[in-house]
Amino acid sequence: MFTGIHDTGKTAFTIGTAASLMGVSHTQAASILHAAAKRGLVTPVKRGLYNLVPFELGSATFHLDNRYVLVRESLGDKPYFFSYASALDIHGLATQPSFDVYVTYSVRRKNMNIGGSMTHIVYMPPSRFYGQQELQVGGARVMVSDVERTLVDAVAIPGYCGGLIEAAKAFFMAKPRLNSSKLIEYAQRYKKWSVLRRTGYLLEIFELVPRSTLENLARTLPRGYSRLDPDLPKDGLSNSKWGLTLNVSPEELLNAVSH
Repeated sequence: MFTGIHDTGKTAFTIGTAASLMGVSHTQAASILHAAAKRGLVTPVKRGLYNLVPFELGSATFHLDNRYVLVRESLGDKPYFFSYASALDIHGLATQPSFDVYVTYSVRRKNMNIGGSMTHIVYMPPSRFYGQQELQVGGARVMVSDVERTLVDAVAIPGYCGGLIEAAKAFFMAKPRLNSSKLIEYAQRYKKWSVLRRTGYLLEIFELVPRSTLENLARTLPRGYSRLDPDLPKDGLSNSKWGLTLNVSPEELLNAVSH
């Protein structure tokens, strides 16, 4: 059975997968895996999820796969994609480590501790399930928000990405590979004015798109104001063009990306 799992290339697996490969019941598979864990052939990750200890590790009796692979296997077959701080990490746009995992999911579920990492499961309705791609991560293919969707999520909930400053740094770092038209389209599809305001403002301050594009975008915004950083008090200068209270100053943003 363990050879069969190894041959699939998926070292993280559920009891259901093991039962199917062995042709036994769920209960019988659970019993076999319990015994295998005692012998060091598999590593229990959480209830119902195991990690095969690869043959090439020799006498090792403990092994945990890439955390993104473990999370993917624990989610089952429902649509998902890694997002927020996790997507920044995968795309090389993070400047600070995140020890938690963030995954956007099509079903409401509680957060989980998987392999020692707190996994934040962020529910999104079908209308916001867009902008994902399949990437090779840690020897396995997983679904991840693309660069543009990652940036939109970063300004939607900066707290899930390390804060507004971290989100701003990601905008700046993404410039060489940024599809600005796609980014603006994604921000509009999010259907939240604060997201579109923050997106436009950061595109402008870092000079990432032509001025004419930004002028046209700004004219679509309704009256009213949102905080640039939703996690900070509403205290700062007002930017009437984008309808933002700049509770993080332009100087702070520009200084953050200059180092």
